[in-house]
Amino acid sequence: MKALLRWIGYSAIISLSFQIPLYAQDVPIVRYAQLRVDSGGVHSRVMAANTIKKPDVVADNTLNAADFDEDSYLQRIADLDVYGKKHDARPVVDLLKSNQLKAVTADKKRSHKFYYHMANIFARLRMYSLAMKCYFKTLPVGEDVNTHLIDSAAWDTTYITERKPAFTLAALQRDTSVTGLLTINHVDEQILADSNNYQYTSREVKSPTTQLANIIDPFDDGKKASAYALLIHISQPVSGKRKIFVKLSKVGHTFITLIKYNTDSTSVSRSFGFYPKKDHFLSATPLFPTTGSVFKNDEQHDWDETVGKFISERRFKRILRVIKQYDMKNYNLNKNNCTDFGLSLASTAGISILYTNGSWPLGRGNNPASAGQSVLEGKVLNMDNKYGLFICNDIVK
Repeated sequence: MKALLRWIGYSAIISLSFQIPLYAQDVPIVRYAQLRVDSGGVHSRVMAANTIKKPDVVADNTLNAADFDEDSYLQRIADLDVYGKKHDARPVVDLLKSNQLKAVTADKKRSHKFYYHMANIFARLRMYSLAMKCYFKTLPVGEDVNTHLIDSAAWDTTYITERKPAFTLAALQRDTSVTGLLTINHVDEQILADSNNYQYTSREVKSPTTQLANIIDPFDDGKKASAYALLIHISQPVSGKRKIFVKLSKVGHTFITLIKYNTDSTSVSRSFGFYPKKDHFLSATPLFPTTGSVFKNDEQHDWDETVGKFISERRFKRILRVIKQYDMKNYNLNKNNCTDFGLSLASTAGISILYTNGSWPLGRGNNPASAGQSVLEGKVLNMDNKYGLFICNDIVK
């Protein structure tokens, strides 16, 4: 009789496990466009989820130099700033080769719009370092703004030449040590040139496992830094909804991108997430929420919402310490999952996303569905500055 009861009990547990997410925030299957570039970000636009519409993509993205003006060029760029995941770098490259680029960026108003759209476009192409460069160019210059940018966009004084501290945005834009950050340089042009090899594929790809050293060590490249940036990316189970899970295992994912810009115009970018290391079949499920942990390379991972900002060297080093601490922590579905990891690093950078908690069978905690929807609803705070958050969406209706 005891054996029969034990068999019935085990059968009930197995049956229950098939009614709830089995691999919560584990090895997410993602669809992405293959890019032969270094990963790298996102832009300042918060929209209500029910107002999002996917614009039509303009088929002909080439321009005849003899019959276009600055406004038509800018409109072509705007037409490429669309939702939908299937983004193509080739028409962007064609437009950037146009001789109209200088004319557009010479005008202050048009320049702001141009860099706004380009930040969104590069973010969706997973060229995060380029996205944040363009975002920087959209930041307003003024005494009131400079007051609030002391810790987010300021560089450590030890990296400023001729003992000139760059504690204001205006000073940063004038200082020659950040020229590489403010312009699309020859290194970026090579990345864009390589983008001609871009091919979209619908095949499913898993993020590969990576070691802590592969995340941390590349930033110690012996080069002087001119700037640092962090971005948090959120992939919802259902794009644009607070639906915490779908079917058995589609639960979304949250991950981070860190960027270091060097004074020689090079940059280092790493995108990574915190995952469960499954000890057995039911590890990291509501039945057995705690298991080992592992980092994975998410440089090609899909996302629905992204929030980023420039940070000081002090915050950057603090973030690296937090990452090292997570390397020694277990994964727990309810209180130490991928979203907890992402929110912890974002908080260290001064980004706070509100209302990220939700419940599921036998548990509750922070999750991608709630966090992503809060970003869409504008429930994001810059904790130490009035300005400086880059927010971009790439949701599917």
